[in-house]
Amino acid sequence: MAPKSRPPGQLPRSSSASYIKYASPVIQQSVLSLLRRTFSAVYSHPETLAKTIQSVKGHLYTRDYAAAFGSPDYLLAYVVRWSPSRALAYLHVLGDLCPLIPEVLTSPSQKPNNTKDILCIGGGAGGEVLALATLANELHAKNVNILAVDIAHWDDVFEGLRDGIRRGFGWDKKDDEIAKDDNDIELRFRQMDILDIPCYLKSNDDDKAILTSNGDVPGSSHDNIDFGSLDIITIMFTTNELFAQSKPRTLTLFQYMSENCKPGTLLLILESAGSYSHIQIGSKTFPVQFLLDHIMVGNVAGWEKVVDDDAVWFRIQNDLKYPLELENMRFFLRLYRRV
Repeated sequence: MAPKSRPPGQLPRSSSASYIKYASPVIQQSVLSLLRRTFSAVYSHPETLAKTIQSVKGHLYTRDYAAAFGSPDYLLAYVVRWSPSRALAYLHVLGDLCPLIPEVLTSPSQKPNNTKDILCIGGGAGGEVLALATLANELHAKNVNILAVDIAHWDDVFEGLRDGIRRGFGWDKKDDEIAKDDNDIELRFRQMDILDIPCYLKSNDDDKAILTSNGDVPGSSHDNIDFGSLDIITIMFTTNELFAQSKPRTLTLFQYMSENCKPGTLLLILESAGSYSHIQIGSKTFPVQFLLDHIMVGNVAGWEKVVDDDAVWFRIQNDLKYPLELENMRFFLRLYRRV
């Protein structure tokens, strides 16, 4: 009997070797080695680190995100414990499961400055930034601006990761500036609450756009994000946090994206699969991905669903080397495209 054909956009539910290209074992190990070199000092006190990781894990289990990301020690513990597995999974999703993303990264931009602008909502821990930078490096992509925004104060951790990426990929020069002639890939972080409505209300002042052509990052919380300039938006394991913080404001954010993103913009959402990602609306409980499909596609919001899977498995290769535990991951995947 011939195997059943998959519906358009449906992908395999596991990371089998036949579907791995950009997340090959060699590239995965290079990502882990980069992280280990970048945060080498964090491993020097293993007992203290283990206790800190356990504390963070407890806060994450109770969904007390403010506490989990509330201190510098917790942030460092999180980035060395959870960001490695996530960076590997994200690289597989970005490069292997969502072919439109490499296409955007390598295609000429229609913007005057020829940039590809990416916004990573909740990206302070750097997993998606590292994955995107790795993919861009493998693709020899040019003129890529990656901005991560997060409610937690990831500034110092992100700066360390950014510098580690520059060194690891050979983007740095002796003066520690990005070698723009070679790569022209910008990595930035801004601490902000994406649900703070003034942060993304439309402004006529182009100098206030967070993704600016001259590389300046505004400091005021009322500076706007120019969603109309974005080519890719990622929300990786942050949707639950947003809805937990405020359901109405999260819905407003998605509505604003629908009203302001240009045609062709890609919105990639990953979140835990299963009951952990159920949300209560009124007296009813829904899986978050069903709610997302309704508000982004079923509600005539102007998006099409190009990749979807309710249970993607990413399994860690047995021969990868890293000083802390690496975890298999199971998540739902949605890639929407603005039409």
